[in-house]
Amino acid sequence: MSRTHARFSFKDVSEIVVGSTLLAFPIAITEEVWNLGKEISVFSTVILVLLSLLFLATFSYSTFYQSKLDRHSREFYVRLMAVYFVTLTVAALILALFGEFPLMTEPAVAIKRMIIVALPASFCATVVDSLH
Repeated sequence: MSRTHARFSFKDVSEIVVGSTLLAFPIAITEEVWNLGKEISVFSTVILVLLSLLFLATFSYSTFYQSKLDRHSREFYVRLMAVYFVTLTVAALILALFGEFPLMTEPAVAIKRMIIVALPASFCATVVDSLH
């Protein structure tokens, strides 16, 4: 069942944290993600970000804003950016807990790992946010 309103609240943020953690944790602790973070190109990383935002926008639009985007466009963008930012933060925290977020020594690797983890985790965050 989808929401009947488009408002974005603190409850939504907590749902996003829980949803992103559900998938970020098992993904962030894999050696494949750690290795891919070293090997993936910047171009591919940018494509991952764009795909994530496109998929999140499509799902959010169809779930929350389909007939009301003209009246709630600000909330739409706030929700989209909040989901992605919170998911990136959760991914970074989990990677850091396992010593696989070398932001000070290898910032490009840290950011790429965070983005790789955030791709599926942001989808899970959005789905959990849409449940009621």
